[in-house]
Amino acid sequence: MITGKTKSKTKRKTSIVEPKFGKIFWVRFLIMLAVFSLVAVYAWKKLDDHVEEMVNVELYTLIDDIELSIKDLYNTDPDSDEYQEKLADLKIWMAVFQNLNYTYAEVTVGDLKLTTEDASFYSSTRKDDSGRSVSDTYFIEDMSYYEPLTSYKDGLFDPRVEWELYNSWARDPLFREMGLSHVGKYDFFESTELLTAYINREKHTFIPGIIRVTYMDETYEIDCTPADTKGYEKAVFSDDWEPGEVSRWFGISYKNAPELSSKNITAVCFCDPDGITSCLDRSEFEEKVNSGELKNLTWTIGYYIPEYKHPDSVLRYAPFSCALIVIASLLSALAAALVWSIVKYQKEKTVWEIFEYRTKTTEAMAHDLKTPLAAIMAYAENLEASSEDPSKVREYSKNINEKVSTMDHMIGDILSFSRSETGKIDIVKEELSIAEIINESLSALPEMKADLKGDAKIETDRKLLKQAIDNLLSNCDRYGDKESPVDITVDSENILIINKTDKTYDDADSLKKPFVKGEDSRGGKGTGLGLAIADNNLNILGYKLELISEKGIFKAIVKFKI
Repeated sequence: MITGKTKSKTKRKTSIVEPKFGKIFWVRFLIMLAVFSLVAVYAWKKLDDHVEEMVNVELYTLIDDIELSIKDLYNTDPDSDEYQEKLADLKIWMAVFQNLNYTYAEVTVGDLKLTTEDASFYSSTRKDDSGRSVSDTYFIEDMSYYEPLTSYKDGLFDPRVEWELYNSWARDPLFREMGLSHVGKYDFFESTELLTAYINREKHTFIPGIIRVTYMDETYEIDCTPADTKGYEKAVFSDDWEPGEVSRWFGISYKNAPELSSKNITAVCFCDPDGITSCLDRSEFEEKVNSGELKNLTWTIGYYIPEYKHPDSVLRYAPFSCALIVIASLLSALAAALVWSIVKYQKEKTVWEIFEYRTKTTEAMAHDLKTPLAAIMAYAENLEASSEDPSKVREYSKNINEKVSTMDHMIGDILSFSRSETGKIDIVKEELSIAEIINESLSALPEMKADLKGDAKIETDRKLLKQAIDNLLSNCDRYGDKESPVDITVDSENILIINKTDKTYDDADSLKKPFVKGEDSRGGKGTGLGLAIADNNLNILGYKLELISEKGIFKAIVKFKI
């Protein structure tokens, strides 16, 4: 029988390394960017649907307004003054239709035919003697009369630019929410006035004279008066309205889709001789007309339905909202990734700091315990070799006892530090004199010079405070100038300990970390736990230890009131 060894794979533990915030952030930013991109796509789709609905609603609302105007015109006596008012209303609706849509329309009412063409009008509404509203409306004879206005200051006041911007952004939900009336350089309707004109009352036409534009708190008067105004009477429109005048309206309208014409019409609304109104696709309408099914129509409205293209149209009609969706998605992804990264980084950093702390602590303890152990081994070997010499035996035995005592002191410090780190210490408070505690500590250091001033009584734990003061003064004795006294000042708020030293520490607070000594070599006396134990004890008591090192002066301040 053949037997073989089975190999088992032991899973290798992942090494703990110091976390890098940049790496953590970019990974999470890409994740959150993907998440918020999906949200942005959804928001974009909803915006696209909303804008498409708005475009269609506006288109068919204007068709309804034109239809109502046609019906009013059809039902009015062509020889009456009111007919001219109704005709003017229809022309204005046609101008508005072409201005607010990238489309085209034409209307027939009997022998009358109107199309969406560049136009301009001046309308004044007043009350007649019977109280009825009467409109006096005049249409421009030739759009070229506006050349001085459109070319003024390199086209600064060109209405075509204003209309183009308005049509591009007027359906933007954010634009509307902000309550903006315009997005161009100026608001044409609010800032442009016709001061003088030349009117032909019979033809209901006019020639522009002086146009006043208000821009950036400055007023400009532009003279559009042509050289020949024969057949027209001059009209001056003052800032003060005429008696009975209700409103004025001066408008300049341009085709937003000049390339469109009759051949581009896609739908037709019409009224048959029985007064029934219907709407059909152009092909269906022409088929019924050619077959003789539709004839003697009262009126028709032929119009082009602009194609709404996804997603190009939403960018054209709602650039503000599109930009907001993109920017909001990016900022949200950035903010979410930043918060997530900070939490993750702090968590990993804490784990790494604990790991690093444990590693350095273990190395430091091993180093400090190894030194006396090596000495003990050496003395033990010497003791074995010199067993017949009593003086050598006594010397080596004494040295062994000293090293064992040193190790015992180290282990005691380590245990004290461990207890102070956990904070699981029973605190027994009593009223005591700080000066008395300090004098007890000084009695254990007979060779150190000290000058104690002041005293205060506080209610605290004697054992913890005594151990902290012992360690602070022991530190002064070990690293301070032997010839200079240690100055100790006590009051109800602080204990201030000042001693001279031949060293200056850039980061004195780092001495409160465990196993950090005030000497470059670790061969000096002490475990490097004294200040760490003192700091932990004082923290447990609710006090604060502050260390300051400057120009050969070392200060330790115990603050009772934080």
